[in-house]
Amino acid sequence: MTSWFRRGTSRTDRPLLVRSLCLCGALLLGPPPVRADAGAELLERLAALGHLAADFTQAQYGPGGKLLEQATGHVRLLRPKFRWEVASPYPQIIVADGDELSVYDPDLEQVVVRPIDEALADTPLALLTSSTLALNADYRVSRLGEGAFSLRPRSDDALIAEVVLAFGGNQLRELIIRDSLGHRTDIAFNRFQDASVIESADFNLDLPPGVEFHQGR
Repeated sequence: MTSWFRRGTSRTDRPLLVRSLCLCGALLLGPPPVRADAGAELLERLAALGHLAADFTQAQYGPGGKLLEQATGHVRLLRPKFRWEVASPYPQIIVADGDELSVYDPDLEQVVVRPIDEALADTPLALLTSSTLALNADYRVSRLGEGAFSLRPRSDDALIAEVVLAFGGNQLRELIIRDSLGHRTDIAFNRFQDASVIESADFNLDLPPGVEFHQGR
């Protein structure tokens, strides 16, 4: 991200972004066919996404559509645990272990740690990690096409303006995040692997000596 957890255009301007999913909904028998509510269908897809192991490419755009930064990396999800590792241009590792969310910046030699409930409140990451989502209560959910959904927060104070999730088959293929300031982050997933590649060690940070720890706010 830098990452979709952070909106930054330089190595020094990296505030936390942490504001930033299988089967189709059941069809009722009999003519005419009735599609499930968009929120209910999306919840089914998210519930079926118990794991995700893939590479990703990411592009961040400014309010005018100008490309600000591109990044590549790897993701590991085994709900509720999560690891997001940016390989380039600037290494960064974000780990949610079920209790805390830690953001490690090797170039800054620091880790920022926040309680998981606080860090994930009203953020796109909660869509991936939580098993107790109340989508229709928190978002206006609509379909954009087959396997694609738009979520707009109901709260007028939300920093995220829209999240778009696009599925292909049983896989999450694309995640788009637009914030209230007009920034957009596009994330495409590829090179999917099965759950056997995910290890418990993926959700731990192996840190060198001298790394500073900070409690996030």
